[in-house]
Amino acid sequence: MNINFTTSPMATDIDFLTQKINQETPEYGAAHPFAFFIRNTNNQIIAGCNGSVIFGSIYMDQLWVHPNHRKKGLGNQLMEAVHDYGREKGCAMATVATMSFQGAKTFYEKLGYVMDFERQGYTHNSSCLFMRKEL
Repeated sequence: MNINFTTSPMATDIDFLTQKINQETPEYGAAHPFAFFIRNTNNQIIAGCNGSVIFGSIYMDQLWVHPNHRKKGLGNQLMEAVHDYGREKGCAMATVATMSFQGAKTFYEKLGYVMDFERQGYTHNSSCLFMRKEL
């Protein structure tokens, strides 16, 4: 057996893994990725987020807003879309993980998220904050 390592997996390969997991656990529902984007008039992405719906929860993995468009409510719009999509898919909770140095904890708390736990040991003495919100 050969082990092939890639830092840029093809979407079809990631989809393959998701399909295999879903086939093995149908009684728990299905996992699938999602993404939302906000584009300017030139069709350039100025904000976006992505994650997965997985077993009754919607997990938001990445959220980014272009520096020139921050503090204008785009992050709130994206998170509202995430929460609405989660409810549509029957999710009971939304979860996020953010790094302590990103300064996003207050942003998520204003949206109703609470801290589940904090994992220490990351670079520069930082930590990963795991947060959740009931939908």
